[in-house]
Amino acid sequence: MGFLNSKAGDALRAAATDVTNNTSDSLPLGSVSRRGFVGMMAAGAVLLPLGLAACSSSSDSSSSTSASTSTSSTDLQGQHLTFVGDSAFAPYRYIEVQQDGSQKVVGLDIAIADEMANRLGFTYDFESQEFAATLASVQSSDTSFTMAMSSNSEREQTYDFTRGYYEPRVGVLTLGGDAVTTVDDLKGKSIACTTGTVQNKFVTAVLPDADVHTYDGGDQCLQEVLAGRIDAYLCDGAEGQSMRDANPGLVLGLLDRSETSDYVGVYRVMAQKGASFVAEFDSCIGDMLSDGTIDSYIGQYVGDDFKWDGDFSASGTATEGVGSN
Repeated sequence: MGFLNSKAGDALRAAATDVTNNTSDSLPLGSVSRRGFVGMMAAGAVLLPLGLAACSSSSDSSSSTSASTSTSSTDLQGQHLTFVGDSAFAPYRYIEVQQDGSQKVVGLDIAIADEMANRLGFTYDFESQEFAATLASVQSSDTSFTMAMSSNSEREQTYDFTRGYYEPRVGVLTLGGDAVTTVDDLKGKSIACTTGTVQNKFVTAVLPDADVHTYDGGDQCLQEVLAGRIDAYLCDGAEGQSMRDANPGLVLGLLDRSETSDYVGVYRVMAQKGASFVAEFDSCIGDMLSDGTIDSYIGQYVGDDFKWDGDFSASGTATEGVGSN
C-alpha cells in the first residue's frame, strides 16, 4: 500500500443513513479550531467560503473568497451551493494551518469540488458539521451536497448519488501486535466504529456476535484504542494511514476488498433526492476520471496505490433517474 503525503488528519465518516436531525451552528472564517488525533471534538459547524480560483488538474485545493469565471456554460453557471461535511476526515477533508497562521480546509474532496466548480461555473461554501448533522442538512436542502458517501438501495430512497470517484479500503487500527487483515482476525476482539457508518454496518453483519462499541466520531474511536480500552478501530483505510502515521505504536491492517465489497462501496457525491445539479456533477466526475484529474488528486492526497489507473469499472453509475427530470 502507498503511504500518505505528510498531511496529518483525523476522523472517519464514511456513509450512513438512519440518523436524526442533529444541527450545528456556523462559525465565521478564522474562528475554526483545529482538531487533531489526540482529541478535540469540535462541536458545531464552520462555514468556509470556498471560491474557485482557476484550478487545473494538478492545482492545490484551497479555500479562497473570490470565484473564477468558468470557461464553459452550464445550468450551474453562477449558482451557489453548500458542501457540508466533517472537516476532520483526512485525507478527504481536514483543516491545514498556513504559514501566516490562517486556516483552510484541504483534502481530496475539496480538490475535486474545487475542480468541479471551476469547470461548471458555480461557487460553494464549505460548512463543517458532524456526521449525523451532515446527513440531515443534505436531506433538507436542494442546494447542499456532501462527499465520501457510499450508496445502497436504502439510502437511494432519500438521496441521489453520482458515480463513484474513489474506491476505499476498510482499515483496522490496533495498538501494537500483528496487523488485522481478515475478518477472522477480528474475532474475539472488542471493536470500535463510528455510529451508522458502512464499517459499523459491515462488522455487525459479518460478525453479529462481536463486541462492537459505537461512538459519535472517529477520533473518539481512536482514543479508545490508544487508551487500551478497545482492541481495534474499524475505519476507512486511507484515513487509518493518517492516524497510524501520526500516532507511534498504532498498527494498520487493510481488509481485502473481496471481504468487504458487499457492504462498502465506492465514495460518491450525495445530494437531496431530486437535486437538480447531480446529473452535471456526475458527468463532470466522469470527465475528471477519464482525463486523469481525479487520479492526480488521489496521488497527491492519498497515495499512488489507491489510483484508478484507467480501470473505472467499480465506479458504477449515478442513481437511477438522475438527469431524467
